[in-house]
Amino acid sequence: MAGEGATPVFDAAAFERQTGGDVRLRHEIVRMFLEDYSARLSTVRAAVEQRDAQALTSAAHSLKGACAYLSAVAAREHAAQLEQIGREGPMEEAAAVLARLDAAVAALIPELRKQLS
Repeated sequence: MAGEGATPVFDAAAFERQTGGDVRLRHEIVRMFLEDYSARLSTVRAAVEQRDAQALTSAAHSLKGACAYLSAVAAREHAAQLEQIGREGPMEEAAAVLARLDAAVAALIPELRKQLS
């Protein structure tokens, strides 16, 4: 999951608590995330590339909420940073945070797929 002191990629125990121990609900939430995370990331990426602070705020907020519900700790943290950059700037920092978000999501996907088995 993560090295000692590092932000965890996924907190399975918190996700289980979040869903009240309902396995079917967890599976449904994971499947929905797996179906649309790519589009959400693309929207964030486009906002960063276009230096569109308002679009970045909205897209990052949406992704942050999805990650929070999944207990995807690292991805939620980076999405929150991007949301803040969209609100307060400077946009110059957005590309570096986006790279960290991409890495966190790449690490998250295999963890989520394990939830479906």
